[in-house]
Amino acid sequence: MKRKLALNFKETKDSDLYLIANYVVESMTDNEYFPDPGMMIIELREISTQFSQAMSEAGNKDRVKIAIKNDLKVLLIKKLKEVGAFVRNESKGAETPMFSSGFPIFTPREEIILKAPTHFKVLPGANPGEILMKVRRVHGAKSYQYRWTPDPITPASVWQSEIDTRCKRVIRGLPLGINYWFEMIAIGSNSQMVYTQRLSRYIS
Repeated sequence: MKRKLALNFKETKDSDLYLIANYVVESMTDNEYFPDPGMMIIELREISTQFSQAMSEAGNKDRVKIAIKNDLKVLLIKKLKEVGAFVRNESKGAETPMFSSGFPIFTPREEIILKAPTHFKVLPGANPGEILMKVRRVHGAKSYQYRWTPDPITPASVWQSEIDTRCKRVIRGLPLGINYWFEMIAIGSNSQMVYTQRLSRYIS
């Protein structure tokens, strides 16, 4: 996949943010790939300098100084994103101009499309009222939801559920002498959800 500018600075430490801003200023100054950034780089340099001073003054833990530093951090991030948007638009995805801008670069992880779970099994547990539910691990699944409801299934059926990162789980405390329906859901990124078929088993 194509590499992109890393423009999410929300969790970036103050000192690292200052270093990134400074490097972008240096890299974008007289950059042949971006000959006309307008006032953005001058403004970025000014905010970065103010932020550096504010970091130093906030070192004594004065709450007012810390608040000033935090406000400047918000402005610095906003300006970095503005410059980043300019770089992204002007470079049109070409990597050499992006690298020359001084911004961090990352390669997006390709989203995995989940396939339907296979080898779904509902087996009796070691103790009365226990059921083992399992599937073969689904590539890309972040977690699995285990669901069960008494027979018969109707529009009014209430499904109980548990979530686990593992692809097998023992369900305990099921009442004896009742037939239950079971299913599992593999859950992936961006709220992807794929279901198994439903299987029934008598609880004994």
